[in-house]
Amino acid sequence: MSYHPEDLMLKSYVEGELDAVSALTIAVHIETCPECKRKVALFEQECGEALFSGSSEHVDHDEQVFDEIFDSIVCLEQNSEPFRMPRKPKQIEVNGKTFTLPVSLSSFVDHIGEWHSYGGKVFSAPVDIADNSRVNLMYIAEDVQIPQHTHKGLESTLVLHGSFSDENGHYQVGDFMIEDGSVKHSPTTSKGQDCLCLTVLTEPMLFTQGIARLFNRFGKGMYP
Repeated sequence: MSYHPEDLMLKSYVEGELDAVSALTIAVHIETCPECKRKVALFEQECGEALFSGSSEHVDHDEQVFDEIFDSIVCLEQNSEPFRMPRKPKQIEVNGKTFTLPVSLSSFVDHIGEWHSYGGKVFSAPVDIADNSRVNLMYIAEDVQIPQHTHKGLESTLVLHGSFSDENGHYQVGDFMIEDGSVKHSPTTSKGQDCLCLTVLTEPMLFTQGIARLFNRFGKGMYP
């Protein structure tokens, strides 16, 4: 794993300042990334220390608020519902294969739409969890090259299974990338290696080479 969210993004995740989709991609990434999980733990510790490092006047006020919250919790009626077991990862099927989703993403398995095939080599399924961006699961079969394209907005990619390469590097499970209009790339899988990714697009992508440019639809671009 070589590609990670920037520290500023991890800190914003801890402080609850990211939008829901960005927070989800970070949560999925840190499930498999010990390095970013450690950074998040440190940022959480810093936030905790900052919270309790105020003046004594603030401490007294905080203790009073805490006591009030505690009293209100104690007064709540007991919940008769059974204890909920920890969440378990869910599975999806595409192109005749079964993949296990990360736990953070498994919560949204019911929001995954139908798979659409592009030539039987690239498959895409929408994940209906955002209004201001397009979230997709994308499966690329082995030995496939997606036509070169760029992005009108931002594209976030998180590798869930397998690997792919482009003009800028090689990406494996857990790798997280954010790209903008300054990047032109042709994602490619090697022989014997397919790839499943979670992608987030804030704007359509624009093809930059060959006949695929017809998909740009007079400058509007297209989503997967």
